[in-house]
Amino acid sequence: MARRSFLALLSFLALAGMVGAAPAAAPKPLRTLVYAIAYATRARNEELTSGFTGAVNMGNARGGQRLPAAATAGDATVDRQADVSDDGTLTINVIAATGDGGLVVDAAFAGKTTTQPTIRVAIFADGRLSYDPRDTLSAQAGRVLPLLARGIIANRDVSPGSSWSTAVPFAQARGSTLYRVVHVDGERAELAIERQMTVEGPRGFSEQDHGTATYATDRLCPLAFELDAYARHQPAPDQYVTESAHLSAKLISDTFSKTAP
Repeated sequence: MARRSFLALLSFLALAGMVGAAPAAAPKPLRTLVYAIAYATRARNEELTSGFTGAVNMGNARGGQRLPAAATAGDATVDRQADVSDDGTLTINVIAATGDGGLVVDAAFAGKTTTQPTIRVAIFADGRLSYDPRDTLSAQAGRVLPLLARGIIANRDVSPGSSWSTAVPFAQARGSTLYRVVHVDGERAELAIERQMTVEGPRGFSEQDHGTATYATDRLCPLAFELDAYARHQPAPDQYVTESAHLSAKLISDTFSKTAP
């Protein structure tokens, strides 16, 4: 019922021009949050380029004679690495909310080297995101927005040592996210977040995430978030690609807060 109710809201907003690309005259937001983001990734591509790896060391011979060094290959694995980093601000305007946990937001990222224009995103109560497939959501927004889902904390036992798990919030992915309460101080909870997920198919991958969040239980948002993610996939039998990412997010302003975050 909750899912149908939120989908009904999305249908109404779509007819009103409020889902998809944000309209030129956007409605006044119900709430605005701004996060300072630091994001860095390292991609490593290992590719086997020859079947003659280490021929001299293995003592291969032709006609009883050891092959000369010039006729053999050295290390036949090509290893390429690329590092990318970008710092900036993620601005989130909450446009609509429902009693069953749904949110509609406008999200924009402004970094030193990359910019994501405003994209309208629906956030389901379980953290799943929905937006126009023609848009490209930044990695920074894609990592932070699911933590605004009101179903993460609502109706949970948020006491030290308690834990719960949810399905991963990404389409076509299998796995789960485990939340564990490490410490509680008033309306702030320290959470440890562990995620395991797998995406099948030609462009599939497996990923493990390890994160921590300082979460405002009264305002239902992370005040600070640290994430380390590790992904691996095999695009070809002789090729392996691994990627590590680190994201650090800190809430620097929130119109729901009467004091500094």
